[in-house]
Amino acid sequence: MKITGAIFDFDGTLFDSMHVWKGIRYKFFEILGLELTPEEEELFKGLFLRESLNLAIERFNLNKSYEELLEMLFDYIKSRYLAETEPKNDIIDFLEKLKSKGVKMGIATATGESALLAVLEKYGMTDYFSAVYSTYTVGASKTEPKVYDVVLDAIGTDKETTWVFEDALYAAKTAKANGYNVVGIYDKSEPKQEELKSLVDIYIHNYAELEVL
Repeated sequence: MKITGAIFDFDGTLFDSMHVWKGIRYKFFEILGLELTPEEEELFKGLFLRESLNLAIERFNLNKSYEELLEMLFDYIKSRYLAETEPKNDIIDFLEKLKSKGVKMGIATATGESALLAVLEKYGMTDYFSAVYSTYTVGASKTEPKVYDVVLDAIGTDKETTWVFEDALYAAKTAKANGYNVVGIYDKSEPKQEELKSLVDIYIHNYAELEVL
């Protein structure tokens, strides 16, 4: 692969961390002292995080703003990251290889920057990335290309030789539809592996499979 820039997703792509997100909103609600009935759980099912928090504020008359709840949630996620997550196999060796060839790297994530920066620092990975942006900072989810475009602008590389690394099909679709080269990385949290494989330019199970030109 010819590459001058790399834009990495975080959960499931750089780190084995998708398990942290399983049922995260309900665990967070428990921390807030909220007990949801089965009917209320059904109400929250399928909602984006912003929608979930705003619905919780309205339904349970919480005396907190969306921004305050989001900060609390990401503090909780940070503690889980630090205790329970590790880098994906061979990712550090791959990042070293990119760095040695002068490739500029950034992160486009659906997680708050403070949470992932803490775990990157824990594993000595912070210096690989010159830009880290979340969908919350840029104000658009990965159903839109904005977070990738913001990172691309920040790292300053040509789009034609910049690759997006994603494990989630929906996010890979967004990047691909908007002109990015895409590497699909296997993670067990994505059930539609065959569709991901057929969509992306390169599909891998492990970063050791990639050759950098």
